[in-house]
Amino acid sequence: MNKKITDYVDSLFSDVPGTKTARELRQEILADLSDHFEAHIAEGKSENQAFTEALGDMGDIDALLSTLAPERELKMRIDEYRKKKAQATSLAVMLYIGGVTLLCALPAVSAVFSVWNPAKAGITGFILMLVCIAIATGLLVYTKMSTPQDVKPFLTRASRTEFDTDTPGGRFLAALSKPYWLIVTAVYLLISFLTGAWHITWLVWLIANALWQAITLWSSAKEDEA
Repeated sequence: MNKKITDYVDSLFSDVPGTKTARELRQEILADLSDHFEAHIAEGKSENQAFTEALGDMGDIDALLSTLAPERELKMRIDEYRKKKAQATSLAVMLYIGGVTLLCALPAVSAVFSVWNPAKAGITGFILMLVCIAIATGLLVYTKMSTPQDVKPFLTRASRTEFDTDTPGGRFLAALSKPYWLIVTAVYLLISFLTGAWHITWLVWLIANALWQAITLWSSAKEDEA
């Protein structure tokens, strides 16, 4: 598919709520534009001419898009919820990263400064990490469950999965997922074989999952801001 057409359609829908109707209309406009573009190319037109004439063939696209815009009061509620969601997401990311940091930092600090026994520091860090993860997850679950019903259909990612390749965030996560977990597996096996501490190295998976949650939340937040 022609990138110029894709970029143009993406720009049209950049400020349109990501409802099912909007996504269906986006696909319809994208398909129609592509069909008209290819037809003009087949007539011997240049790409620029074909693109311009394809747009002319489509008629008043703005009129179609105007039917998707929410009312002013609803738009204010959507913006208010997005702000609330962004704040909750940011705090959750901080908690996920902070929990992992505590797990790694407390034993190191205790060993360097002899504050307390490194083993006890490790246990304390582990418990604090679990607390941070529990709070972050609870915050995200509460935020999602408290989404107003009239707002939910207008949220960009309301009915998308994190691996929806129709979105930049989905493509990023899909591309990152396999190498990320392969690297985690390799690190887990390497540490386990080198140390022989199989009873402890399973924590690698817990840390990796917390980091993955932080990455997916960051990707989601960036996409909602776009």
